[in-house]
Amino acid sequence: MTSSDTRHETSPQRDRKVSLGFFETPSRYLPIFITIVLILWVWTFQARMIGLGALDLYDEFYTLDRTTGFARAGDWLNVYTHNELNFRKPPLHYWFGGLLLDQGMDLPAGLRAPSMIFALGCLGATALLAAAILPGNLWAVPVAVLFLSTSRRFWISASQALLDTGAMFFVTMALAATILALRRPWWWYVVGLAIGLGALQKAPIAFIFVALFLLFTGLTARWHGTGFRSFLGNRHFLTSMLVAVGLWSSWYIFQVAQHGFVVLKVGFGEQMIDRFAPGADVSAKRSLSAVFDHLMGSEALLRLPAVLALAILPWWLRRFDLLALPLMVLTYLAAVGFAEGGISMRYTLYIGSTLAVALAAVLVTLPVRPRTLTALILLLALAIGGPVRSPADLRLFPRGIRQLQVDMLTRLSEEQKPSEQIVYCNWDPKTRIPPGAVSYYGSANRPYFRPDGPDGFAALVGSGAISGPMRGICPTEYIPTVEPHVTGFQVIDTRPPYTYWTAESVRPAAGTATGD
Repeated sequence: MTSSDTRHETSPQRDRKVSLGFFETPSRYLPIFITIVLILWVWTFQARMIGLGALDLYDEFYTLDRTTGFARAGDWLNVYTHNELNFRKPPLHYWFGGLLLDQGMDLPAGLRAPSMIFALGCLGATALLAAAILPGNLWAVPVAVLFLSTSRRFWISASQALLDTGAMFFVTMALAATILALRRPWWWYVVGLAIGLGALQKAPIAFIFVALFLLFTGLTARWHGTGFRSFLGNRHFLTSMLVAVGLWSSWYIFQVAQHGFVVLKVGFGEQMIDRFAPGADVSAKRSLSAVFDHLMGSEALLRLPAVLALAILPWWLRRFDLLALPLMVLTYLAAVGFAEGGISMRYTLYIGSTLAVALAAVLVTLPVRPRTLTALILLLALAIGGPVRSPADLRLFPRGIRQLQVDMLTRLSEEQKPSEQIVYCNWDPKTRIPPGAVSYYGSANRPYFRPDGPDGFAALVGSGAISGPMRGICPTEYIPTVEPHVTGFQVIDTRPPYTYWTAESVRPAAGTATGD
């Protein structure tokens, strides 16, 4: 048998000979034991930090606003943003945090705990995905978990009040269960639950990834024999999809029944279709270098070899049923390249487990000496900066500007009168206060006005929406967009870059001019 034949042999005996020699033991239980110890160590180390500091990231304040909105509105059957009904996100993640806060958890810890708990699920789901891809070579399991735990992007999302580790968990679990279900059909029920609950946590991301995986599996069936009939005709698959659709649609049916089809327009149209829909202007598309930067970020040392490993994985293992994995990731990158809307780098977390497993699967099947392989894996993990991160590295302590914003918002909320309208000039990215912070700290649980651009305040005056009296906070440089349109303007406090002000009413002449 040639060295090439030995490398690509897929029997459990060959896998044990190469990979279990990695720790020079034939036991199949040792890698599982090491995985459990690794997960518990890295997760408990990071989980102890979630109560440190305070919120800082822009999107964390959306989570703050929506999670606390249930109690503020006295309504757990709708999601609120800016103290108004909002249909941009489903409720599962916010319910989770709201229940923790309701049980007495401190604010930062209660908001961050769901992300960290989902991160624990991500580590476990990554282990399951590695076992599903390389069942005869279980050393891929702890190595994949190790690589995922080296990701700073992963731990930042896990340690902050963000939705991404939850979405990542459901995507990874759904993919792992799909691969297993093609051999053991009862796993389809796990797929259905992951898709359905995932759609209620953030968006139907797990559904999209599973659909792409099954589509490419069917299209490449000539190389591995798993065609569309193998799952489309399976009663377990069909039943699980009914479970997924039932869970997924339940929230939206309930919302549409209450508020009409604006729910779908906002939740699906604006949040998903508009974000990823390609535009007509080809010159406005992201370049290849921009897509590369989106994928790699600051983790090229991990991501680049992982992407290369994923590209060769089906040929390396001679598992052509895995062709769907690189094709799925390629489709995601193409969608990012052509998308017209804003795409966050955090979205690459959704393929993070797949990349970690691909790199682990290739490395543990390298035909090299066990000690050399051990050193290579550990050096790579340490060079990336993992597997644990410091609080400062995870941005758990807010910048000074955030505390200034919170102080000014809190003061305005405490000093406002019921007759006053609240105004925030909040359109400039350089000085923008997170809208969720405005709602929670500075709105006194009331709707408030957010002028849209330098001419926005004049437009609100001209339309009659603002009449006064009023109280507001604006960047000092934008006070001239407000003062000419009001009477009794008074500066209460100036703390660069913001000015806190009040006014008695609008100027009739300014309202007439704007109306023309």
